[in-house]
Amino acid sequence: MTERLKAICRRLIELSHNEISNLVLQKLLYLIQAYSLVDRNQPAFDDRIEAWQYGPVVPEAYYGFKYHFNEIQNANNILDENTNRYINEIFETFGRQDPFDLVNLTHSYNSWINAWRNPFDSIITNADIEECHRQLLQDFGYIF
Repeated sequence: MTERLKAICRRLIELSHNEISNLVLQKLLYLIQAYSLVDRNQPAFDDRIEAWQYGPVVPEAYYGFKYHFNEIQNANNILDENTNRYINEIFETFGRQDPFDLVNLTHSYNSWINAWRNPFDSIITNADIEECHRQLLQDFGYIF
């Protein structure tokens, strides 16, 4: 897991007062990545995102949260102002939603749908994420 991803996870855990589930963490990471890609054409983190049964998952964060929680809690805050803004806005908007509402939300995105349907490759590329959410912005005026 990259240091940036650890720092993002740490911030989300802090915002939730240590009450975030792994399921919610995964959905928020996807949304933060989408926000960053659309807003500044740069990923918030470099770790890959995959289409899993319950929506997008960053495997390194999933297993890190599950098995190496202390490493995440001790991560350095190396995040820039924009990334911190994305984290705060995404958490404020989505962080307290029912986990399965977030699953349903992320299941509605073409980026997840297309990767989930591909039997050979479940990776959701940054290009697919950006394209999906730019299209939402163009068609509906919002990126989520």
